[in-house]
Amino acid sequence: MSRNVLQTAALSLLALAISPIMAETAPEQELPEARSLIERHIEVIGGREAIMAQSEAVMTGEFSMPAVGITGSLMVASRPPADQVVVIELPGMGEMRTGVSPELAWSVDPFMGPRLIEGEEFKSMMDNTIPEAVLRDPEYVASATTVGMAEFLGQACFRVKLEWQSGRESHDCYAVESGKLIAMESVETSPMGQIEMVSTMGEYREIENVMVPTVVRQTVMGQEQVMTLQEIRFETPDPELFELPAPIQTLLEDR
Repeated sequence: MSRNVLQTAALSLLALAISPIMAETAPEQELPEARSLIERHIEVIGGREAIMAQSEAVMTGEFSMPAVGITGSLMVASRPPADQVVVIELPGMGEMRTGVSPELAWSVDPFMGPRLIEGEEFKSMMDNTIPEAVLRDPEYVASATTVGMAEFLGQACFRVKLEWQSGRESHDCYAVESGKLIAMESVETSPMGQIEMVSTMGEYREIENVMVPTVVRQTVMGQEQVMTLQEIRFETPDPELFELPAPIQTLLEDR
């Protein structure tokens, strides 16, 4: 598991995050090659083999919107090859449920009702869910280029531009000192149109030989929300978690 499990949840909901402090800084030395930064991150958090071995997981924690004082529960379940379901329950608002697989992505929430996720939004979700894409393998990332330096939440980082095979573009930022991926920037397709998203990943914790970011913060459309993982279990999730809700089945039948 990596930051992508959490970011997929954010892509399926409304904005997530706090506003990170970011500033471009001029590099004092030659910038490192992008692929070396990606591989360093992979090794620092546990190595490719260990990461790929943890493709089944159940994570629970807290979803909060600090600006409006709302806090709810969070559950993320994943299984191979790239299946994922996210459930957020907010007091007084109800349940928001999102699912993604290589064939289908969907969401059901009190604000927009049930919907099928297609087109560019679906491509983005897959880029953030498929394990090999999470590891930035060339099969999914056509090119990676170190373009400069930035600062997120007080940490200097190398900024890497990614050009995806799907046609998308995004940026990663790898901490100079730790080598960990600490931030991502992208323009995402949503029901509200094209939106700029900035995500920060922090408080990495070692779970069964893999370092996992337990706090993900994102900034979208000025909204501030946070997802905090409190328990992470690398185990086979209950298959019932991945069953399609009745409203989604109805949409598929109608389609």
